[in-house]
Amino acid sequence: MDMESKEEMRKNVDSAIKVHELEGFKFTEEELAVFDRIANLEITTEEAREIFREKLAGKKRRRLYERK
Repeated sequence: MDMESKEEMRKNVDSAIKVHELEGFKFTEEELAVFDRIANLEITTEEAREIFREKLAGKKRRRLYERK
């Protein structure tokens, strides 16, 4: 793993988080953990997107089930 790439990714992830927080968005601990995994080059951004898609799909299914 290239340390320069890891440091650059950490800076990019931290910057993206801060921009959204300045706009008033509050991330959950779970979301921040996923971002940390991206910054540590443990997962790709595409893998993170899939994690978030699955989480969103699960929430939608629960809401549909609760309506019945």
